[in-house]
Amino acid sequence: MQHLHHKINDTYHCRRAKQASIILVYNQDEYLMAEYSERTGIVKWQRVVAASQRESIEKWLNQQYPVVKAKAAVKVAAKR
Repeated sequence: MQHLHHKINDTYHCRRAKQASIILVYNQDEYLMAEYSERTGIVKWQRVVAASQRESIEKWLNQQYPVVKAKAAVKVAAKR
């Protein structure tokens, strides 16, 4: 099985975990830095990262992998 890496910036990239709806964030040395849940939109940081980098990574994750529940709610509202 091939894991697709998505480049966040020059230092960080992400890929899907084996567990559904979890995105793992790694640094250039392949250290696990954070876990992002598509279900909740919450990022759980595993290592210390500068605040400005944390904000930009969290923003990128929310844009690329929006919360799944939010998509379903929009579809229901659009049908009414």
